[in-house]
Amino acid sequence: FSKQYVIIGSKVAEIVIMAIAFVVLLIPGLSADAQLMWLISVLFLMGGQSAIFGPSKYGILPELFRADKLLPVNGAVQMTTFLAIIFGTVCAGMALDSIREFLWVGSVIAVGIAIAGTVSSLLVPRTRVAEPNLKMRVENLAIPADVARLVFRERGLLKAVLVAAVFWFLGGVTQMAVNTLGKSTMGLSATRTSLLVAAIGFGIAAGCAMTGLFGGKGNGSRWVTSGAWLLFVSLSLIGFLGSGQLGIPASSGAQGEAMLTGILHADLLEWSLRFSMTLLGFAAGMFVVPVQVYLQQAPPAELKGRLLGVQNLVTWIGILFSAAYFAICGVVLNRFGGQNGESRYQWIVFLSLAALMLPICFFYRLPKVDVDKTSESR
Repeated sequence: FSKQYVIIGSKVAEIVIMAIAFVVLLIPGLSADAQLMWLISVLFLMGGQSAIFGPSKYGILPELFRADKLLPVNGAVQMTTFLAIIFGTVCAGMALDSIREFLWVGSVIAVGIAIAGTVSSLLVPRTRVAEPNLKMRVENLAIPADVARLVFRERGLLKAVLVAAVFWFLGGVTQMAVNTLGKSTMGLSATRTSLLVAAIGFGIAAGCAMTGLFGGKGNGSRWVTSGAWLLFVSLSLIGFLGSGQLGIPASSGAQGEAMLTGILHADLLEWSLRFSMTLLGFAAGMFVVPVQVYLQQAPPAELKGRLLGVQNLVTWIGILFSAAYFAICGVVLNRFGGQNGESRYQWIVFLSLAALMLPICFFYRLPKVDVDKTSESR
């Protein structure tokens, strides 16, 4: 199918899924356990929707834009995508502090966002069908044979897919670790912990925009390498600041405090943490945009969408591993640090992530792409 067709269908599905969440939150007499299971089912449906939507979203860009425009276009797309992820988490923290008994209000907003997204998807130009005679096979539930042959033949693609998965693994662990670091280790309110997450969002926006605007005509290899080292530095800095060597924030704030109060009533240590989170986000934007552009440009036109689908699969395996890694870290920290080891020593998780970045810093270099041979853009 045309990627435009898949995009519109995915956005319509999003309205339906968000409407189900709204209904679940309004069902009278539903027990907390039953409500939780229904909402987990909604998350499962949204995960399935995202798996279908993502490859078309990124795969359509080389079909709509010239090769020399892909870096800035991806910078804008990645910027808005990450902002949505980060500030969705921020809004969750604010909702828990402010409208805990009326969470259906947040669901109404989600339905409205889904409707706005569907309307905007109607503006996406129609693109040609990459391979009209392609049939659904069992192998498509994992990795199609022709895509597998491509990535094992073109080692640059294989490395890029794996590096992207490691990046999202780090992102998954970081998002969970920041919440624990803010609330349990630093004693911050949900709102002020959300401000730490928001700082990452601002950094990502700046990093994606900077890479897109100033990445130049090259393939962005220098940006990837610089971003990797900056990720290492920022993760190490967060680990040091969260270790308690400099104390904890003087005023942790109360649950339900206003956002402006949370911004203003912060000491030097809390502002240093926010700066480090911003630096982390900036590095993430620098790192991920050129890798995504490479994955769009390098494969043949008829395999772009399916390669990005495989990337999605491997990426989410990385995210699943991030949940397991975070849980294992919690068990280990509680085992060796006492009953509250996970909250007291959460900073160690950030240092372990910094260590995981070192092989990428030293050994990974983004390959160059022969645009004349691979680009099908117009």
